[in-house]
Amino acid sequence: MQRNLHLGYGYTALAYFGITSLWVIFLQQRGLSLVQIGLCESIFHLTSLLSEVPSGMLADRFGYKAILIGGRVVAIVHALIMLMATNFWWFAFGFVLQAWAYNLQSGTIEALLYDSLAENHATERFPVVTKNMNMVIESATPVGVLLAGGFVHGHLSVTYLLYMVSAIVAIVCIIGLREPLRDQATAITGTQSLSAILRAAGKCLRQLPELRQLMVFHAAFSALGMTYYYDFQAVMTAKGFSGPLISGILIATAILNVGGVQLTPWLQQRWALVQLLRGLTACLPVC
Repeated sequence: MQRNLHLGYGYTALAYFGITSLWVIFLQQRGLSLVQIGLCESIFHLTSLLSEVPSGMLADRFGYKAILIGGRVVAIVHALIMLMATNFWWFAFGFVLQAWAYNLQSGTIEALLYDSLAENHATERFPVVTKNMNMVIESATPVGVLLAGGFVHGHLSVTYLLYMVSAIVAIVCIIGLREPLRDQATAITGTQSLSAILRAAGKCLRQLPELRQLMVFHAAFSALGMTYYYDFQAVMTAKGFSGPLISGILIATAILNVGGVQLTPWLQQRWALVQLLRGLTACLPVC
């Protein structure tokens, strides 16, 4: 169990290493307009939306390790396309692959670690494990941004090479993981199961208006924040900001974000989450 936890943290750091966070500037350097860059971002999110549930079903059928390895392989192909693409359509396909890489890891490593804890009757530790994973993510992302700032003026291609290296090391971490035992009778397969999942999700959303409202608010707020975050990269380069300055500004925002989460709102959010999970638990027999 401890080996799985340590390797899981290592994989998380490598998977969320923010070395390619300055991709807007990279695409501008490759000749794409802001409209085309916005379309690439939209393609990423649309693909991710459509692929999230099917990717979870693949993990149930083929196992966690196979899906995690597949996700990192797709990430490597994404990086190769970003380095070699010469027109918008190739870049757009690269973002489809990036979305699939994200979907294949989204929730999969968490599920693997939870099942590892369950095997050892230690599921009460999962909130601490989740907190540690979030801390790893919040640390790995700004470190990658800081390194990327040194390559911002004409050398951002190097960041995708480093991204591929991190993906290869992540695969090594996955290979070292021990696949926890699961009840194969509960595996979810087939298109009928997909429709059943969607119906159950819709029923839960109808019965939990608080969850529905939080999801709508989060989506709207995140869309505004992400638009500003990525478009501001273009503004900074247009104003002639240096690479270290761009990295410093982005890291400062990440530090402020982490600091805000660690204070009183952190407790309020966690309490709201507890209440939400209670409502979901009550809804499960109905769904």
